[in-house]
Amino acid sequence: MGEVDYKALGFKCGLEVHQQLATQKKLFCHCPAVLRRDEPDGEILRHMRPTLSELGEYDGTALMEFKTKKNVIYQLYRDTVCTYEMDDTPPFEINQNALDIVLEISLLLNCSIVDEIHISRKQYLDGSIPTGFQRTAIVGVEGVIPYKNRKIGIIQVALEEDACREVRDVGHTITFKTDRLSIPLVEVVTHAHMKNPKEVVEVAQKIGRLLRATGKVRRGSGSVRQDINVSVTGGERVEIKGVQKLQHIEKLVHIEALRQKALLDIKKELKKRGIAKETLCTKEKEITNLFKNTNCGMLRKAIENGDVIRGIKLEGFGEILNRIVQPDISFAQEFSGRVRVIACLDNPINIMHSDDLLKHGITVNERERLMRSFEAKHEDVVVMVWGNEEDTRTAIEEIKLRTIDATIGVPNETRQAFPNGSTTFERILPGPDRMYPDTDLPSTPVTQRRLKQIKKFLPEFPWVREAMYIKLGVPKHLARSLAISKRARLFDKVVEQLKIKPTIVASAFEEDFKKLRREGCDVDLLSDDAIYRVFQLMAKREIAKESLPIIFEYLANNRDKNAGDAVKKLDIHPLGIGELHKIVEGITTSHSNPQTFRQIMGDVMGKVRGKIDGKIVSEVVEQCLKG
Repeated sequence: MGEVDYKALGFKCGLEVHQQLATQKKLFCHCPAVLRRDEPDGEILRHMRPTLSELGEYDGTALMEFKTKKNVIYQLYRDTVCTYEMDDTPPFEINQNALDIVLEISLLLNCSIVDEIHISRKQYLDGSIPTGFQRTAIVGVEGVIPYKNRKIGIIQVALEEDACREVRDVGHTITFKTDRLSIPLVEVVTHAHMKNPKEVVEVAQKIGRLLRATGKVRRGSGSVRQDINVSVTGGERVEIKGVQKLQHIEKLVHIEALRQKALLDIKKELKKRGIAKETLCTKEKEITNLFKNTNCGMLRKAIENGDVIRGIKLEGFGEILNRIVQPDISFAQEFSGRVRVIACLDNPINIMHSDDLLKHGITVNERERLMRSFEAKHEDVVVMVWGNEEDTRTAIEEIKLRTIDATIGVPNETRQAFPNGSTTFERILPGPDRMYPDTDLPSTPVTQRRLKQIKKFLPEFPWVREAMYIKLGVPKHLARSLAISKRARLFDKVVEQLKIKPTIVASAFEEDFKKLRREGCDVDLLSDDAIYRVFQLMAKREIAKESLPIIFEYLANNRDKNAGDAVKKLDIHPLGIGELHKIVEGITTSHSNPQTFRQIMGDVMGKVRGKIDGKIVSEVVEQCLKG
């Protein structure tokens, strides 16, 4: 990663945290909000086209997506997708449970709550939403979250519908699974108050913990995604899209800040060479015949397939495309990314340029013929693409546009993240023209009575709850996870009402439950009431703490049974010391040959597991062996 003076760079960074809400239904229909792994029941094909905003203008991102000419295939499920998702019927009334959850989150983030919920449409022409727009509503504005010795500002909290899951994207065809479509999402947008990449990770983690502390958001892979907005002095805001893992954030942000600095250095170099947007000179033409006898495998195969090769000369750009902008990634990849996304030329290598031809099997003579055909000088560079006629023309146009961007510095764009910290072009950054009011739904007033009811049940902040649990004697690692557990309130109730030792309850929720999940036992389906009744038996000394995992496993697998049924079925009433001594003595005297401590412990625990503490068993066995 290296040492970087982020302050000197003029580093700025803000977050957009998106997390699915744990509702039974989707946001604007009555379909169940569940993810599917089975085969779809059917497919439909759609094509996207941009529409005018209410000001009579097209959004640049929508126009860019339209240029891709994608065939969009949607995989459908009869029982989790309806005509609303396919844009064949208007939306139903907004999911009131989802709205209550986002109101709660807004209050926890100290936001001012809007008086009325107004639905807006946000254009998405990448195909991820069949309507071509996402319905979204601002719920809270201008909040704060404490961080270290200062506060991170919250611009807004919104309620919106999730998009489809991408299955594959090859050439001009993209396929989406619709199960995730319209699941309610909360979006938390911060101000650009983070001063370095590490702070970005910590703030994302803090917001995530606060959301999970409500117990009303979904957990697991794909349920939470971070969009990260990064800029440096002299650059523009760049959005790194859809980061799912916190451990990737620091490196992504660090590399993006240095990428922007590298792009600004390229701008300075071009200015030195007298190249600006107004003075930029290019020349383009088809050059297939130049390579009809080439030994370059990629070009030979393209010609055999009937493809054309097209080139463009960039005057004064010699060696610029070889400059490194990300670790082991040259500036040429900035052009390649645009060509891959917009022209749909998605081979692993989809461009070549004259400063880097020889490593691809192009001969010196072929390179010289290429340069002569464009009347290119030593200080120029020629970029080549190959594919069908239409796609190569689109590709050349995108190379020209990216060349113009190079003279400006850092283009406003959204970038796709990779686990190694690098990013690639995804789309140009949307502007205000993508948003417009939705006329299908009425506004929803937010009454004081509704807010008052929500405030009555607001959870403690996770950092406050964590400190409280540590004070109760709960180990720090258990306190940290318990503070954001959906069982946190149940923990409080069990400890306060039944007077059970906090460490026992915390260990059951955070260690025993985790172990049972790993073994395939779905303890998360247990109701709070069923769990509470187990601890009631423990408070009455009808069961030992050692029996808790066994009882919870039984109840999770037999949800029509109660705690009393489990005790009877499993025969795990507490065992007295006297009875334990009899069992140990019986086992040690029943064998003619002497046994080791380990052998006797194994036999005894087979009879008393779940009935008495293993430590007590160990002590009694030792006493018996000593005689």
